[in-house]
Amino acid sequence: DPLAGADYFPQTGHNLSGIFRGYWLANGGLAVFGYPTSEAFSEVSPTDGKEYLVQYFERNRFEYHPENAPPYNVQLGLLGRQELIDRGWLPR
Repeated sequence: DPLAGADYFPQTGHNLSGIFRGYWLANGGLAVFGYPTSEAFSEVSPTDGKEYLVQYFERNRFEYHPENAPPYNVQLGLLGRQELIDRGWLPR
């Protein structure tokens, strides 16, 4: 459902707001990242074992790293590395 103060995408049924919206808009938006495929939520990263606020998109995962100063507080997930680890082609 649409949330107040967020951009709602009926194509996927998800919202985009806050720090992730700012990063998405400033770095190519729909053409680069695609539509959001999740809401923002906390998840343990399989690449470093730390918990981050994340949001998934058709072509990437955004991670919020509050320990970093802007503009480095939003980073892209290491999805390629994660896939190689999951396949056993890289060590954990």
